[in-house]
This record gives sequence, structure tokens and C-alpha cells, in this order.
Amino acid sequence: MAAEQLMPLVELLEQEKEQLDVERSLAQQQAELQVLKAQAQNRREQRDSFLARTQREQHELLNRSQQEIAVLEQQLIRGRDRQRLQTLLAPVDGVVQQLAVHTLGGAVQAAQQLLVIVPEGAELDAEVMVLNKDVGFVRAGQPVEIKVDAFPYTRYGTLRGTVAHVSGDAIKDEQLGLVFPTRIRLERAAIAAGQGWMPLQAGMSVTGEIRTGERRVINYLLSPIREYQSEALRER
Repeated sequence: MAAEQLMPLVELLEQEKEQLDVERSLAQQQAELQVLKAQAQNRREQRDSFLARTQREQHELLNRSQQEIAVLEQQLIRGRDRQRLQTLLAPVDGVVQQLAVHTLGGAVQAAQQLLVIVPEGAELDAEVMVLNKDVGFVRAGQPVEIKVDAFPYTRYGTLRGTVAHVSGDAIKDEQLGLVFPTRIRLERAAIAAGQGWMPLQAGMSVTGEIRTGERRVINYLLSPIREYQSEALRER
């Protein structure tokens, strides 16, 4: 009888022990769960802080980049303006003649003519400067005999031309005084050389004689051939 009563008591104690073990395990798991929750919350806070900091840094970087872009755009505009003001754009393709400024950094006056351009493919004429004392003897249509310095006339001969236009306005030449620009139309823009013809180039220098009845006005080189060649004329 005593043994029978003892067995249920032992079983009860074992059940209570198991229950205590379960409760301790549950309490431990709950504690671990709280730790995990706290860790998860900490990670979320770290993530949120990182995202906020990253977003703030990206926003600041974007603002700085936009400010730098705005500054660079202004510098680019000013640079283009300076380049535009410092760049001469020719209206046509051609050869540059008669540079007014030959020094780096040289100053020019407002509306000053800086150079003359001979258009590419343009018919070559000669512009001469007729001296004031000779202009009264020069008329359009008068024949002109032209010698090209690059082709000695004793070997290659001369070219023929005609006075096309005499300016009615005189200009001041530092060495010659008052002169009148006069345009000479060439009959041929090439000179016989050997078995063929050598085309004249813009920039070649020439000497010419204008026949005025019994008088001959000889013009000496002032500048190379161009669309309107510049030379000095005097009586001979």
C-alpha cells in the first residue's frame, strides 16, 4: 500500500520538475527573444540612421554639384564671349592679305580694318594706288602691262590688263601721301611658262604700266596681288 502511494508522488515530482524545466526554457527563450527584438530594433535604427545620413549626404552632394555646374556654366558663357570677341570669322573662304597688326597682343582701334581677304576662287584683280598727281591721267578702259615678280618678264613676258575702276575718294598713305585706289582687271590670271600656263596666286607681287595716251604711268609694288591689288603709281 505504501509503495503504491509512493509511485504517484514520484511521478508528480517528476511532472513538476518537467514543468519547471519547461518554464525555465520558456523564460530563457523569451529573454533571448527580447534580446533578438532589441538587436533587430537597433539594426533598424542603424539602418534608418544610415539611410537618413546617406540621403542627406547625397542631397548635399547634389546641391554642391548643381552649384558647381552653375559656376562652370557661367565660366563657359564668359569664355565663349571672350573667344567670340577674340575670334575673327571670315564671311568667305580665302587668303588673308594686308594684316594691319603683326604683334602679339597688339591694340586696334574701333572699326579699324584689320586685314583683307581674297575670296577662294575669286577672279584675281589688281588694286593699285594712283598718286594724287597722276590720277587725272588715269581712266577706266586704259590698257595696263603687268610684270609678275615671281616670273621675270625677260623670260616669261608680261600680262595684259585694263583699268576697271578709279576711286573718286583719296586715302592717306603714310609714305605716298594722298592716293586713289584703282582696280585693274587682268585678261588672264595665268602666265605662260614652258609648255603650259602657271596660275597666279593671291599674294604675288607685280609691277605694272598704265598707258595714258602719250604718257605711261608706272606703278610699283605696295602689296601683293589680291582681289584688289595694291600698288603705287607714278609718272615716267
